[in-house]
Amino acid sequence: MTDRIILTQPMEYERCHLSLPDEATPIAGINFKGDYYSFFKVVTTLDRANQLVDRLVNKGSRAVVTSIPKGFCIWVHEATAKASSRKKGTASTTPSRSIRILKSDRDYRPCQILVPDLDKPLTGIAYNEQFHSLLRMVRDEAQAMELAQKLERRGNSTVITVSAHGYSVWVFEPEARSVERRG
Repeated sequence: MTDRIILTQPMEYERCHLSLPDEATPIAGINFKGDYYSFFKVVTTLDRANQLVDRLVNKGSRAVVTSIPKGFCIWVHEATAKASSRKKGTASTTPSRSIRILKSDRDYRPCQILVPDLDKPLTGIAYNEQFHSLLRMVRDEAQAMELAQKLERRGNSTVITVSAHGYSVWVFEPEARSVERRG
């Protein structure tokens, strides 16, 4: 069994941006007891967070979990990270070739999806015959791109949609299936 660190109060850690030697732009992170951790994944249950932390630890990584309104956020230790002095609004908004920004709601279909490790449906979209789950909605394109780029660097495929409420970041769910509506 792995020692798990679960931070339930925002005052237990400091949000920050991190500079990493192999990353061109600063990434979202936290500072916990003088160590830096980068964003890894959001999950809805503590059991799933614990499973992922165990996997990370078995691969030689250290991780912490923070409690957020939508569930739990997993952060991975970055030994070579330094706090970034990035000012607000300086992030690049140039889209990566692999990250699509869908500006019209005709480009995708909203739906509910089921994934194997969760019992309840997730808010999703169908895009290019693939299902994506909603990770987070943010106010501006720079925030959406930063989050999507971070996920892409971690091996996830992402899509961003634009609405009057802001930018939504969606993560490809390879094993998802659409929830059939009964009526």
